[in-house]
Amino acid sequence: MNANHQTTSSVPPSRKPYAKPRLTCYGHVKDIVQGGGGTKNDVPTHNFSKACWIAEALYGVDAPRTLVLRAWLSRAYDQKRRGWLLISLYMRFGRTVAGLIRSGRIPAGLFVPLFDCLFVKANDDTARMLKRGR
Repeated sequence: MNANHQTTSSVPPSRKPYAKPRLTCYGHVKDIVQGGGGTKNDVPTHNFSKACWIAEALYGVDAPRTLVLRAWLSRAYDQKRRGWLLISLYMRFGRTVAGLIRSGRIPAGLFVPLFDCLFVKANDDTARMLKRGR
């Protein structure tokens, strides 16, 4: 019966056919969260010994974005993937630029859009790598 107390046909709604659940593996949780790769460049540090100094100045030392970018840049540089020459320039001048951002001599707002784009690319590349099985 519906709201007007009229009877309706008793046709059951159509259902999707049953499909057996499948487990999708994206890798170990630690590798996904911390970047993995075995280079230990994704471990939080409170000094400027690891790459991604500008991301530290923008987002914070232990921020997830910093950790993801650090692991991604280290992996790209170590494997000589596309853009590794730019990463080597970053390794040369990154600390200085990060210091200028921290001191306020260079506005952080100039670098946030660039590093946000790099973060999206790092996520996409990491997802593709995990999907391929490394």
